[in-house]
Amino acid sequence: MRAAVWVELGKPNIEIQEVTPLPLRDHEVVVRVEASNVSVSDYFPLTNDPETVGQPVPQILGHCGTGVVIEIGPKVERLAVGDKVVVTSTPECGECHFCINNKPEFCAEMAWMGPNTYKDANGVEMAGNAYVGAFAEHMIVPDIQATKVVTDLPFDQLAMVALPIATGVGAALRIAPITPGADVVVLGAGSVGISYIQAAKMVGAGKIVAVDPLPHRRELALKFGATHVVDPTAGDPVAAVQEITGNKGGMLAGAGGDFVFEAAADARAIEQAWDMCRSGGHIVLCSVTDQMMTAKVTFTALPFAVQGKTIHACQGGGISQRRDIPWLVGMIERGQLDVAGMIDAHYPLADISQAMDDMMARSVLAPILMPQS
Repeated sequence: MRAAVWVELGKPNIEIQEVTPLPLRDHEVVVRVEASNVSVSDYFPLTNDPETVGQPVPQILGHCGTGVVIEIGPKVERLAVGDKVVVTSTPECGECHFCINNKPEFCAEMAWMGPNTYKDANGVEMAGNAYVGAFAEHMIVPDIQATKVVTDLPFDQLAMVALPIATGVGAALRIAPITPGADVVVLGAGSVGISYIQAAKMVGAGKIVAVDPLPHRRELALKFGATHVVDPTAGDPVAAVQEITGNKGGMLAGAGGDFVFEAAADARAIEQAWDMCRSGGHIVLCSVTDQMMTAKVTFTALPFAVQGKTIHACQGGGISQRRDIPWLVGMIERGQLDVAGMIDAHYPLADISQAMDDMMARSVLAPILMPQS
């Protein structure tokens, strides 16, 4: 089968190679990949310092996708050949400390890399990124990372479920549930930010403010539900957000959003998210920054201590995949989430580098890789 293989540490050098599967382990399944979303979190590890990232090459790229199960390991019980599945980078074993304490997004089985699942023409073995490797014609994944879905939705829309939909909608409705009438601020109007905006509109948020330096992304934010937009290059974005949301009073931070969602892939945006949140509000940090293993953020000590803001991580949108992936699919089917309108480019496997370039240039919102085309 063909796969997009990362071949050089510290550089985004990708080759389309013919690889051969290794024998299936007990709980692995083979999925024919029909579509996968390309995101900044697929790209950033390629250009970071190899020692800090700690990922080996060669490896098959792509950490989530969708397709059809074509083979199962001898102890797989949850899935069957022919099942349509959504594959995530986060497993849900159901047995570890995190799963049994309702935090499956931190499942102890999660790994940067899985064991080797393929070998190249020279016999060199390789793994799939996040035990997935979705930028390929097939992927070998653990059964605890694949969720069966019963739907007639096209595969390109299903490819959006694990990322960005689960991340943005999960953050809005699961991690820090937005309350009706609350003021919402979104830093970064990419596909994850747009997903969050759609969810905020769906639950009846008050003002929904999108902050993005790109005019076409601000236009998209308005199209999908933002009530206001801010260009962070046109002045002080914190002051602009505080003016739009208004000051609720008090001696602490009365101005800003009640829920602030960061999806800008920039460490400075994390600090701005803090400043854009009013006292007692919620900040959800979603994105992977460019210098993801070395970037630092700072907060002033007194406001950090007394303003009562809650900072949430956003690993996988905080979803339980078995419970929430069918729920997300249902919302798309009912038209509550416009996923088709977000998809603006499809690429064959051979064009994976072009898909990544377009995604990093922000010239496309939701690039979809179609490995069978």
